[in-house]
Amino acid sequence: MEKLWNKEVEQRFFNEAQKFATPEQLFYVTDTGKYVAYWPKGYDGTKSTLQSRNAFIGNFTEKWTTDLIHEVIKDKGLFAVQGAIYNEIALSNQSPADVVISRSKNINQTPEDILAIIEVKMSIVWNWELQKNESLVCIGDYKTHQGNPVFYVLIQCLKP
Repeated sequence: MEKLWNKEVEQRFFNEAQKFATPEQLFYVTDTGKYVAYWPKGYDGTKSTLQSRNAFIGNFTEKWTTDLIHEVIKDKGLFAVQGAIYNEIALSNQSPADVVISRSKNINQTPEDILAIIEVKMSIVWNWELQKNESLVCIGDYKTHQGNPVFYVLIQCLKP
């Protein structure tokens, strides 16, 4: 079973994301050329807003949540489905559910199968630096950077 969110999971995110994203899409670049996940506390150099990481971490955390929930419910004959679609309640191809708990493992869902809709809002917690040799080093926890990490999962139960 997957461990709960921890440094190793975050490190896996960055390692996987670097296979298809540039460092500039995943990290802020300081005035001294360091690649950091968050602006360190006390950093007073030039700053930019990083939006590109949001889609990458969103997909990763939705998959992580799906896998975690699936481990809990699989013995009950239920499925955790990432990206489920049910057009009648505005879960479309353009805006699918992050995760649903369902009686069906299909992406296209029916109302009788959906038991819960889960909205995942998670981000990285620790601060990371991508060093020149491409190694990833944890440089602090949430108290050492200027970011506001989010760890929020909303579950909307549809059926008792």
